[in-house]
Amino acid sequence: MLHPKHNRIDYGDQLIPPDGYELAYAIGTSYSLDLEALMILPVALFYAQKLDGNADELRYDMLDAITKAADKITVYYQNGQLKVPNKYHHLMAYWEKGIQPVTMPHYASSFHPKVWVIRYESKGLVPKYRVLVTSRNLTIARDWDMAFTTDGEVSDKEQPKNKPLVHFLQYLNTTGKKTIPAAFLNDLLKVKFDLPEKFKAFKFVPIGIPNTETSKPYTNPITAGKNLWEEMLIVSPFIDKTTLNSIYEVTRKTPYLLSRKEELDSVDEEILNLSDCWQFNTYFEDAEFNPEFEDGVTEPLPQNLHAKLFVAMQDRTPFWYLGSANCTAPAQGRNIEFMVELKAGNGSGLKTKDIFKALTDPEKSEGINLFTPYTYESRVFAEEQKNIELDLRKIKYDLTKLPIKGTAELIENGTAYNLSIQIDATGLTLPNGFEVKVKPLPENQKEGVNIKPEIINIIDNFGGYAETTLSIFLVFEIEKDDHVHSKFLMPMKIELPSSRLNKIFSGIIDSREKFLKYLTFLLTGEETDLISNANVKKSNAASNVTDVSGFAGTPIYEKLLIASSRFPDKLKSIDNLIQRLKEETTELDEPIITAEFEGFWNIFQTFIKNKN
Repeated sequence: MLHPKHNRIDYGDQLIPPDGYELAYAIGTSYSLDLEALMILPVALFYAQKLDGNADELRYDMLDAITKAADKITVYYQNGQLKVPNKYHHLMAYWEKGIQPVTMPHYASSFHPKVWVIRYESKGLVPKYRVLVTSRNLTIARDWDMAFTTDGEVSDKEQPKNKPLVHFLQYLNTTGKKTIPAAFLNDLLKVKFDLPEKFKAFKFVPIGIPNTETSKPYTNPITAGKNLWEEMLIVSPFIDKTTLNSIYEVTRKTPYLLSRKEELDSVDEEILNLSDCWQFNTYFEDAEFNPEFEDGVTEPLPQNLHAKLFVAMQDRTPFWYLGSANCTAPAQGRNIEFMVELKAGNGSGLKTKDIFKALTDPEKSEGINLFTPYTYESRVFAEEQKNIELDLRKIKYDLTKLPIKGTAELIENGTAYNLSIQIDATGLTLPNGFEVKVKPLPENQKEGVNIKPEIINIIDNFGGYAETTLSIFLVFEIEKDDHVHSKFLMPMKIELPSSRLNKIFSGIIDSREKFLKYLTFLLTGEETDLISNANVKKSNAASNVTDVSGFAGTPIYEKLLIASSRFPDKLKSIDNLIQRLKEETTELDEPIITAEFEGFWNIFQTFIKNKN
């Protein structure tokens, strides 16, 4: 259960549609967000595949899922927490309209929830919803996290316990340009969600957003409620003395406190003495680099504690609270958070002491000491780093408030573009020793340009970009004493060529053989090979695409006939594909979509028009 590498949350398993259903719409939230993780996320939601791919090994199912992801998936994240990818891939441009930054009203507050609300549909069946509440951000990190998942069908009655979840999504509607469909929210209010095994009840617990029925904000029930707890187990990667004191006031017995060593080091001893303190086993921080756990496939990454779990006892009944909220002051109401409350029965295995033993006793956890006793002898104080982090938070927040505009101009008599970037920093001030640099995301040759505070910056240093490499994102670096302390992406307001996405797509499906394989995938879902990076010369298989007499009677032709009668929507997708490639490949020596094939396809186009 507690293996340091293999037994962990798999987003693929959590997001895969139920049997017989397909994705209709999905809303996700995350504090930090990784474009590389987004590249492989859609294949789980659309095609029930685990998240085991990467952009350098692009499959046909991945390509199809990525190119249509933004139409059905919206991910909200904290503005300033979009990570810079290790390697930029042109397909990341397809996500630009699918991600929404959320800017909080104050720099000391964070948009911190990690939630998925997903609608799945199947023809002739009742729609299903899934809710995933987790402590994990949508990044490639492999820290130790926790998650709660429940599925349910739309019923004919309103389910009152879903109102806090609906209120949370209504809040998201106020933060960005995209709007969650009203039907999605209306049906969500009527979903009867499954109750997890061994639990008697559960509640959705948003924190920091308004309750539209009472006009009061939702608060953290662990400390802000009227409950008096008999016992408490706290698992939190981040802690502070203010919140610990609040918990001591509402808990009769000494609580168990399980956290990171560096966080325990930062709290005064007299405060920690009121808890039974345990630290995350430092062995696991570098466990993946241990030859014992190498699998020869996965790149090893450092690990740390990132799970948030509070288990409290009241009248001998365990109450579990898990989700995004840390044991810190911001999580009590200043941040936007999301938790789930689970009320357990009186059976064994779910009480405070049961969970404590499972996390600290090797005999209860497959021989693994996940947490070890905290000792005061080796305390390390990092006050300077804490102060730097506070400065970084304020600088980042101020940067997110700056008006940033860009212009992409086609070089005269050329095919490449120059960028002009305007950053209004008249209201920006920086602490002593800090500087901020900026450059376009696709730029991998030049260094960033310093942003000068208190003036309007006009930056014309970057250019020579192909249309397919243009991006709305800029890379920001915050430095102090020649050390980069933070690196992140922010969007600029810019008009880019309307043909950009089509050119990116046709740059991948750049041969008749690739077109045929992609066509096979759209019809059957069976063609999931890697897409070759090199152009494929015309082959016998490819020539069948343009030779109508050779094409008729092939398995592809038979699949098209079946799709005409059973799956007309597939024909629409194929027609969109053909039109896209036709527009962008007419100048090739051997166009992918030839006049012969167009004549053949006109038969199916007529069928599509008759169905509309």
